[in-house]
Order: sequence, then C-alpha cells, then structure tokens
Amino acid sequence: MECSCKGELALAHQACAVKWFSIKGNKICDVCNQEVRNLPVTLLRIQSTIRRGNGAPAESVRYRVWQDVPVLVIVSMLAYFCFLEQLLVTRMGSGAIAISLPFSCILGLLASMTATTMVQRRYAWVYAVSQFALVVLFAHVFYSLLRVQAVLAVLLATFAGFGGVMCGTSFLLELLKWRSRWNYWSNEPHDSHEGAQPNQSSEVTPTPQVESQTRRAEAGTSGVVNGS
Repeated sequence: MECSCKGELALAHQACAVKWFSIKGNKICDVCNQEVRNLPVTLLRIQSTIRRGNGAPAESVRYRVWQDVPVLVIVSMLAYFCFLEQLLVTRMGSGAIAISLPFSCILGLLASMTATTMVQRRYAWVYAVSQFALVVLFAHVFYSLLRVQAVLAVLLATFAGFGGVMCGTSFLLELLKWRSRWNYWSNEPHDSHEGAQPNQSSEVTPTPQVESQTRRAEAGTSGVVNGS
C-alpha cells in the first residue's frame, strides 16, 4: 500500500485490502492515517455506488411529494368539469361547456391549494373529496331546487362547499385541542388531591404530646379560677 507505512506494515493482500477499504468507504489507512494512493479502480466504483445509493431515497421521496400535487390538480379539474357539465347540460345544452370548462379549472386549482395547505399531505385527498362532495350538494340545491342562475349557483356552491369544509376542519381541530386540555385538567386535580391528603391528615390528627400540653393548660386554668 502506497501510504506512510514502511516494511511489513505496508504489505497486504490485494483482495483483502479492496474488501476492507470497500467496507470502510474511504481510502485512509488505519495505521498511519494517510490516504492509500494505489487502490484499484474497482474500489472507487464501489464508493461511488454507495454514495449514489445513499442519495437516491431522498430524491425519490422529494419526487413523490411533488408528484402528488399535479395529480391532485388534474383529478380535481376533471371531477369538477364532469360534474358541472352534467349539471348544466340539461338546461343549457352545448352552452354548458362554456361555463363548466373555466369553472372546473378554477375550482380544481383552488381545491388543490386548500387541500395541501389546510391539512397534512396524507389527509389532502380526504379534504379534497369532502370539498367536492359539499360543492356537489350545494350546487344541486341552488341550481336544481332553488332555480338559481348557472353562474351564480356555481359561485354560491363554491363558497358554501369550501367554507363548510374549512369551518368543519377548524372546529374539529379545536375539539381535539379542547379534548387534550380536558384530559390534562382532569388528571391534574386528581393528582393534587391525592398529594393533599397526607397534609390534611397530619393537620387534623393531634399528636399525644399536644394532647398532654392541652390537658395541663386546662388544669392550670381551672386551678387559677378556683383560687380566685
């Protein structure tokens, strides 16, 4: 090995040296702490493969994180377009596409943005589905039952659906916070009550020395009263 070692310390089997330095992942000698300059090219390839293997999971995870958002946008746009087109085509005919196409793009973007910002990534699809369900419900109510105009019905259904899911999510979070606080408060008085019981018993229960002093004081007071 071409390092600072001399004599027999610099001698090693080539296969053993390659295997050992491949396991270590560097070219530093364990004896002299210097770099070995005559390592074969195979060791350098193994080191580069190990480095690439260590960096691959982070890149794949980062790719999956950014991959979910475009998929959510596309699915949301298609879902809103199909729903609006089927809702408006009965009265407007071919003119329903002129309203459903721009509104589906806007609603898909808004639904994806709110789903990825309001909740965690694992609950984004549940949040988006809840928004879509409420928008569908209110759109049928405003357009089919109340006979509101198409554009106004879509706008009202959007505000009602998105606002309802936001209010429900906020209420659920506050309820979970209140539940955790209630559990903490319910456990805290119980512990303080148990800790206060020994103090109360020590204050209420008189000791024999105190009883004897009380009796002597009462006897002395009765003697003074009789003498007077």
